[in-house]
Amino acid sequence: PRFCKTCNNYKPPRTHHCSSCNQCILKMDHHCPWVNNCVGFANYCHFFRFLVYVDLCTIYLFV
Repeated sequence: PRFCKTCNNYKPPRTHHCSSCNQCILKMDHHCPWVNNCVGFANYCHFFRFLVYVDLCTIYLFV
């Protein structure tokens, strides 16, 4: 088992500590400044949907 020195807690596999959020995130991808949150296991599908909507709105705007 791995231990996070910042949180003083054991962390599951594939968990990383985010310095911006100051907490451990499961399957952390990155910290997104657009949504001011970490993209990880719990919200990856919502973030991907957000990117698709941004792309569709941008295409609609230019057409």
